[in-house]
Amino acid sequence: MKAAYLKAPRMFEVRDIELRPLGEEEVIVDVKACGYCGHDNIMASYQAKDWEPFGHEFAGVVSEVGARVTRLKVGDKVCIETNMFDPLSDVARNGRPDLDTVPLGSSFMDLDKGHRGGMGFAERVIVPYDLCVKYDGLTFEEASMMEPLGVAYDLIKTADIHLNDDVLVYGCGPIGLMALQMAKACGARKVYAAHRSTGKARIELAKAYGADEIIYTDKEDITKYPFARGGVDRVLMTAPPKFIGEACQTLNAGGIIAFLGISYNEPMVTFDSNKVHLDKIQIRGSNAIPALYFPLCIELVKSGAVDLKKLVSHRMKLDTLPEDLAKYYADHDTAVKAIMINE
Repeated sequence: MKAAYLKAPRMFEVRDIELRPLGEEEVIVDVKACGYCGHDNIMASYQAKDWEPFGHEFAGVVSEVGARVTRLKVGDKVCIETNMFDPLSDVARNGRPDLDTVPLGSSFMDLDKGHRGGMGFAERVIVPYDLCVKYDGLTFEEASMMEPLGVAYDLIKTADIHLNDDVLVYGCGPIGLMALQMAKACGARKVYAAHRSTGKARIELAKAYGADEIIYTDKEDITKYPFARGGVDRVLMTAPPKFIGEACQTLNAGGIIAFLGISYNEPMVTFDSNKVHLDKIQIRGSNAIPALYFPLCIELVKSGAVDLKKLVSHRMKLDTLPEDLAKYYADHDTAVKAIMINE
């Protein structure tokens, strides 16, 4: 079977590999769609010192089940969680599985890559059965985006948006655009979207998804923007964490900034502590580990509350993945989300 590998800086290749024997609590999933994630980009850009398999945003069809698997059968459509909390941990037993941020349960990201073979960018992949979420009523493309949609939903929960709040979505990548739609559904009075003016397709999508105003961060000082209420009540931060300090300056008293994203080069940020103290501002980290909310996210898409189809700007094939990713990287105007399709 074929599987794709990456190595920094932005080198990709497709290999012929063999899957190891299937474990008793594992299944083989025939991959039908796999999304290219920001984490994949980080690995490809500078983190992967040696060749590594990649791809964790995927959906497909179960083609083989291990001897002890009873909840899945051949032919089931599934999307894949990246990791599972430990149900026997203290935090899980206390009703907070979301706090099991170093889960001891199944993990697709940390499974023995050398013995598993490929990851999501492959023809088939071995997956622990308890990471598979069955679904119907979605396309494979939509189902492959349940992982980033779960990340966006965690950001929304962390921000705790109320009816009539003014919300700033800082960063209009795929997760920011998903969160923007959910902020509107939460009853936000006004939604502002902040992004660089060069991201033309992302800006147009922000407008299509209901952004009331666009702030071009490379042309305007966001801390001086004339917000209707002088500032905003919530900030959904998907831009690099180094911008947290200026995002805090946009908040009204009692405001909350929820942010996600790991800073690999500049983890230290600064902010005006007097502003945070005197205005009772909260800075909250959103971390979608363990992966949760997949069933809810499936229903959000099926109900039409969140539209994922418009996000897909580039469709790729496994055989031509290196060339297709090069085109995606070079397309600065229209690039939003790239997904590999296995027919």
